[in-house]
Amino acid sequence: MVSTVALECSCGAVKGELAVVPGAFFHVHCLCCDCQRYAEHLGNEAAILDEYGGTELFQTYPAHMKITQGHDNIQAVQLTPKGIYRWHTRCCQMPLANTVRSAAVPFVGVPVTFMKFASEQDKQAVLGPVSLKAFGRYGKGTVPDDVHPRFPLAFMPKILAFMVKGKVTGKSSPSAFFDGKAPVVEVQTLY
Repeated sequence: MVSTVALECSCGAVKGELAVVPGAFFHVHCLCCDCQRYAEHLGNEAAILDEYGGTELFQTYPAHMKITQGHDNIQAVQLTPKGIYRWHTRCCQMPLANTVRSAAVPFVGVPVTFMKFASEQDKQAVLGPVSLKAFGRYGKGTVPDDVHPRFPLAFMPKILAFMVKGKVTGKSSPSAFFDGKAPVVEVQTLY
């Protein structure tokens, strides 16, 4: 059964909704250094990162996400010229999503902090458990034993199958972050 989750930034200026479609997402915990540098750039580490320096993400298709309010508050950066696009709010510096640089690729990673749930139990009922915990070598403190030190190559066939399915079914659009092939805002490169 498809569930719809409300999206809202910290100050409430940017809102949207996300369709949680069974079999069309990955619920992941990423502890990579890029996510940490991005949180540092936004100056909002405490609200973005958990105690291990990680970010809980919901990776799905762009067609399943829409922004309904606050389009004028959307900004984007990429850490390096070949890096992914990292979308955030201008108003409260909250991450909205990660995408690759091409509108044709059916992928969007939405931070769970941008989602609105009544409780932790409600979140678990809708999103289910985290299916991948990666990049533990960049974690802060003593990370849990079930966090892979890098990205596990055994997970790659699932990602590729997900991308192929999204491409064949046309799930790369509509996209909240691309107008045709172009990003909806100019993307700033940081480094």
